[in-house]
Amino acid sequence: MDALRSFLVADDEERRAIERRMHDGVQQQLVAVAVNLQLARGLVDAKADEALVLLDDVRAVVADALDELRELAQRIHPSLLDTHGLIAALRSAAGAARIPTRVDGVVEETMPLDVALTVYRCCVATLTAAEGETARATITVQSRDGAVEFEISLSGGRVGAGTLEPLAARVEALRGSLDAAPDRVAGRLPLAS
Repeated sequence: MDALRSFLVADDEERRAIERRMHDGVQQQLVAVAVNLQLARGLVDAKADEALVLLDDVRAVVADALDELRELAQRIHPSLLDTHGLIAALRSAAGAARIPTRVDGVVEETMPLDVALTVYRCCVATLTAAEGETARATITVQSRDGAVEFEISLSGGRVGAGTLEPLAARVEALRGSLDAAPDRVAGRLPLAS
C-alpha cells in the first residue's frame, strides 16, 4: 500500500509540474501574443477595416485559449487547494461548473494533499459528467472520525455509470471507499496514512 501511495504522491507532483510549465510557458506565450496583437491593432493603416476585424478575431481566439489553458491547469492541480484549502477549491469549481452547484461543509484544512486532491477530483468529475437540462448539484464535505466524507447529490440530472472508474482506484489506494449511483456519489477517505 505504501508503494501505491508513493506512486500517487509522485503522480500529483508531476501534475503540479505540468501545471507550472503550462503557466510559465504556454500561458506566457499566449499572453505575449495577445499583447502584440493589441499593439498591431493600433498600427494598422492599409485595409484598416479588414485588418481590424481579423485582429479582433485572433485576439478572441487567444483569449479563449488562455481561458481553456487556465481551466485545464485548475483541473490538473487547483492552486486554491494549496493556498486556501479544499472547500475554497470546491467553491471555485462549483462556480465554474456548467450546472448550478452549492458547496456545504467544514473540513480540517490540514488534511494530506493527496486526500484533498482526490476528493476535489471526484467532485469535479461528477460535476463535469452530470447530464440533464435541469441538473443541479450539492456538494457536502465534512471531517469526522479521522476521515473526510464527501457527497455530490444531483437533482434533475444523473451521472453515467463509468464516470468515476478512473478515480475509484485512487480512492481505494488511499484506503477509502467510493459509492456511485446515477443521482449521488459519496466517498470516505481516512485523513491519516
